[in-house]
Amino acid sequence: MTEPRYIIVHGHFYQPPRESPWTGLIAPEHGAAPFPNWNERILSECYNANAHAHTMEGRVVRIRNNYESLNFNFGPTLASWLERHGKAAYRALRRADEASSARHHGHGGAMAQAYNHSILPLLNDRDKALQIAWGSEDFAYRFGRRPEGMWLPECGVDEATLGALARAAIAYTILAPEQGRFDGAGEREAGPFAWREGAANVAIFRFDRELSRDISFGDALLDGAGLADRIAHAAWQIPPGAALMIATDGETFGHHKKTGAAELARALDLLERRDGLSVTNCAAYLADHGTRGRFAIDGASAWSCAHGVERWRTECGCRLEGHTRQLWRAPFRAAMELAKNHADLVYDRFAPELTADPAMALMESIRPMLDANPAVREEFFARYPVAGEERRDRFLRLCEMQRAAHAALTSCAWFFDDFGGPEGRVALRWAARALELAAEFLPSAETELLARLREIHSNRREVGDAATLYLSLKTREARGRV
Repeated sequence: MTEPRYIIVHGHFYQPPRESPWTGLIAPEHGAAPFPNWNERILSECYNANAHAHTMEGRVVRIRNNYESLNFNFGPTLASWLERHGKAAYRALRRADEASSARHHGHGGAMAQAYNHSILPLLNDRDKALQIAWGSEDFAYRFGRRPEGMWLPECGVDEATLGALARAAIAYTILAPEQGRFDGAGEREAGPFAWREGAANVAIFRFDRELSRDISFGDALLDGAGLADRIAHAAWQIPPGAALMIATDGETFGHHKKTGAAELARALDLLERRDGLSVTNCAAYLADHGTRGRFAIDGASAWSCAHGVERWRTECGCRLEGHTRQLWRAPFRAAMELAKNHADLVYDRFAPELTADPAMALMESIRPMLDANPAVREEFFARYPVAGEERRDRFLRLCEMQRAAHAALTSCAWFFDDFGGPEGRVALRWAARALELAAEFLPSAETELLARLREIHSNRREVGDAATLYLSLKTREARGRV
């Protein structure tokens, strides 16, 4: 019998860390009305909707967990919020990975994500490794297994990033077709393609840009039956045994496209019934078929910037509104990196006084910060001894400072047209938190940060400069804690 054509649908589910770094609460976001904030709104429209997607078959209502048929990643900041506030969706995605693992000989549909959604090619080697390690540990905590794949935020990639994935034993990632040279497979095939550098190797899955774009920005998701026909038609253009891949923001299915969860369920149901087609996930396909071609990359790139990774550091031309300028991007990044570099200086000076291997301890520190189980903390300090409870608390404060400093580089702050929106405010709050924690060890660097921020001006007159916004956010947070 002829081997089937395989179909992989990937959803990248992610929200920035909207919670206050001090209280863990999200302030009211009026644009999300009638919900109190955007996380709650998208939980209803997307995350819960995909956990219990409704379709009609005659007079019978069918309910399915879409995550069981998807290849998917949930950003750690979103997963952490769901664990506390979206328990039904959180349980559904964990059950989905268990079900797909059982169906595919241990290869589940969930994959990890680099922890803070920062653009990895813009990080130094140490921070790349840390983001990958934290993302892997977060995944293991939530899904009870080590990740086979890792989603790169904004598909941001370069040679050094792929090398860091390989050294962390990450088997695969996903990129857009224009992000490198994919040799040895047909134009629409997902691959995977082998990237190799010496003994290091990573499999690269390539998603179909045309289908993915039409789902994200066109009308392909208006009718699930029509979408199934389009996907099936594309799949029949590839050889037997090959895979076709679609990738998009998971929030497309229900938030950006209001009936998206139901229409996705309908499409998946129809595709799973078609002879000659098989819906699978990346890890299972890679395990069964290996790589089908070679991948090479010339420089840094991302799926959402035509200028490499410039969207996150320069006025590259990527914007949503034509009349805006992004002269603020470069100095805003320099300001957030100032906070991050100061946190690094503090950690490197004081952590060696507390533990013998501060570099590896930081790499593994995310687990005791995530898991409140006292046994997890004890196990961590058995591996990285720190004498005395006071010194242990001091060390974990240094780790929390590092986590806050990395959060200040969350990519969303540069994606849109102005730092005065919700995403830029996220970065400013986390930078303030990082400097506050650092000031427990060394004199504060806030004066220097404010000097930088005063030179950064918003496109929006009511926002003014970044220093004014930073101070207003701190004042508001202080009032909220009284």
